Amino acid sequence: MSGCRQFVTLLDAYADGELEPEHVLEIEAHLADCGGCSSRLQLEHATKKSLRRQVYGQSEPSTAFRDRILASFQAEAEREAVANLDTSKRGAMLSWSSIVPLAAAAAIALVWSAKTEKLNAQPVASTSSTQASTTPLNFDQVLDELVDRHIDRSSPEVTEPSLLDNMEPEVGVPVHFPSLAQYGAHWQGGKIVPIRNQRAASLRFLVDGHRMTVYVYNSERFPVGHSLKRRVVRNEPVYTGWKRGYSIATTDRHGVGYAVATDLGEDEGAEIVASLH
Repeated sequence: MSGCRQFVTLLDAYADGELEPEHVLEIEAHLADCGGCSSRLQLEHATKKSLRRQVYGQSEPSTAFRDRILASFQAEAEREAVANLDTSKRGAMLSWSSIVPLAAAAAIALVWSAKTEKLNAQPVASTSSTQASTTPLNFDQVLDELVDRHIDRSSPEVTEPSLLDNMEPEVGVPVHFPSLAQYGAHWQGGKIVPIRNQRAASLRFLVDGHRMTVYVYNSERFPVGHSLKRRVVRNEPVYTGWKRGYSIATTDRHGVGYAVATDLGEDEGAEIVASLH
């Protein structure tokens, strides 16, 4: 328990990716042996994922969808109004079935009217500036999911390297077994994982006791490297950076994207990803 007290203070920083790299190996070794701290960390990740899903679920609907909803409720309100003007029912109170759609239509109209006024009151930014403000957030979310998939300890779906070719229909690009023997990498297995609204092949290795995940994906769907630092390794452009205490290195080979997530150093990740093709 005394040992746990020392590591509990580091769990939040580890989960948020703010822990210094030199402490990452130490806390991961403790997590491998301590079920209590491991459960606490899993709860922390689950809470963050749930919060992200909640935020994404509240995204603004499109104008076309809003117009269809308003038109539908308006038509229903008009039908109810005509029905209640029948002379045989004049003077009678409106039924509950009549009140509900009318009230709903009014409420939605008021909400959307308020939102429209608020949006119209805001200054209109140029297309380029709007894209520039949202692009880093999207890339950051992709990197966050790469780390989530990397620390996931669930069993692989494929352990036979020759079966990786069968992943191409789901990933959208060729998936081949990478030759990483020169780095002392030991194959553990692979599977298809969701990254944002796309799919990627996740290939798991061990390098000198360090866990390493190689991702293969369609780089045209999410160009991960644009938010990382560009460098040249083996005459190939690669992009490197850190996320939540893990190094991320990516490259692009004619539309086939490769990313390496590991707790190895940034130079090691860059060297390995530059060798992938």
